[in-house]
Amino acid sequence: MIRENEIISKVLLTIDQFKGNVDQFMSAIVENEYTPQNTKHFTRSLIWKTCYITKSLNIQTWDSRLSESRVIYHALTKRKDMNIPWWDLERDHIFYQSKELTLTRKQSLKRNPSTKTSRTVKKTPLSTVSISKSDDPLSASSSQLHILKEDHTIDDLDLLKTIIMDIDRLFPGEKYFNSLTPSSLESKRQLIELLFVWSKCNPQVGYKQGFHEIMGLIYINLYREVIDVPNDSTISKDDLKILSLYDKHYLPHDLFTLFNRFMVQGGIIGRFYENESVLWKSIESINVNLMKIDQLIHYNLVSKLKLESQLWAIRYLRLLLLRELGNDLETTSLLWDKLVSVQKSISSIPDLITFLIIGLLIRVKTELITCDFSECLSLLLHYPIGKEFSKSPEDFVYHLFKDAVKLYDRRDNDLKLYNYGIHLNEKWNPKLKVVMNFTNSNRNSGESSKSGSPAPSEHAKTEHGSMSKHEKWHSKNTD
Repeated sequence: MIRENEIISKVLLTIDQFKGNVDQFMSAIVENEYTPQNTKHFTRSLIWKTCYITKSLNIQTWDSRLSESRVIYHALTKRKDMNIPWWDLERDHIFYQSKELTLTRKQSLKRNPSTKTSRTVKKTPLSTVSISKSDDPLSASSSQLHILKEDHTIDDLDLLKTIIMDIDRLFPGEKYFNSLTPSSLESKRQLIELLFVWSKCNPQVGYKQGFHEIMGLIYINLYREVIDVPNDSTISKDDLKILSLYDKHYLPHDLFTLFNRFMVQGGIIGRFYENESVLWKSIESINVNLMKIDQLIHYNLVSKLKLESQLWAIRYLRLLLLRELGNDLETTSLLWDKLVSVQKSISSIPDLITFLIIGLLIRVKTELITCDFSECLSLLLHYPIGKEFSKSPEDFVYHLFKDAVKLYDRRDNDLKLYNYGIHLNEKWNPKLKVVMNFTNSNRNSGESSKSGSPAPSEHAKTEHGSMSKHEKWHSKNTD
């Protein structure tokens, strides 16, 4: 009971800290008051499930909301058109499972999902479950699926193999996902099932590379806190309600809901995955806003080097900066905690991500304005995140996020964006001094620029003298 008591204690202390007020809880996450470093009773599962499932810190409401959420995935996995063709894999494949075993197991689960179901999922007949369109990912008609066999569609095996290939190389630095223990293999199978079902539910999007990393990171964070809810009559009803939030049996059910709401309701699928033309607009939005905030970086990347933004920005957008924030997945998790917690006050998470990217560019401005094409591209594809952790990853994420929110709040006012760009450069590049000549301008040729400015002429003057457009920019880090 040590593990269970620890979970119960963390939840109760968190609820008491914020007096049961969800808005205060969300605000504390954004303000770095509720983080692993600053809070001994920190629990990430409570953050995500409060934001997307329970919507409340009132324990008495959790059972019904968990039930409404979990029954959706439970119903989907029992559908015939959601059969996963494990049996069509090679017989020596690590995930091969005979058709008989697969269907027998499925029917067994259908008859008796779990002895724990009565605690968290109401015994409602699945045929009468009402799922609203906003919650049901199966918005497309089943007639859109081209049936090859009665059990699965013509593309199901290819879909399964694609997902397996991605899951097999998920997070190479994480020992858990790169072992062959029964626990690790079961986790991989769960992720494959989740991605398969979600992709079948969303044929207009399908499966896209990158989904496995996003779902994988959410999975890791939830898995670290799950428990086997004990059948112990001495546990109070309220404590059981708390433990049900962390029930290992319902990890896939909760993950399906969290992924769907984070990605779909958060606008990430619509802006970055569903349509390429919309994705290009998002990339162009980076360029447009970068020109308003820091014209020197924009000039060097877009005008001088002619570095096409899609070469690096697609990954930034689609993976929500997962790879840019280093191999330590905790840093990305800290950022995503804030993304889910701020959705009440930020109407467009994709736009906020645009400003997060610009914030990252400003942090490495010196390099970006002095590099040649190949150096610049390499820098963007291998963001030097390590040198940014002068204090701690938590401080880095906090300031990066706060800066992005400030830019987001000024997104409709070009002058305010420009002025805040100056502020950011004074804050993050205090020693950087670039002196330029300006064409068609009344500004003095010796005027220095610390941030956004009119595009420099083909000849720029630095403190080292004049240079042609074929030479590198020179910058001086003043002491």
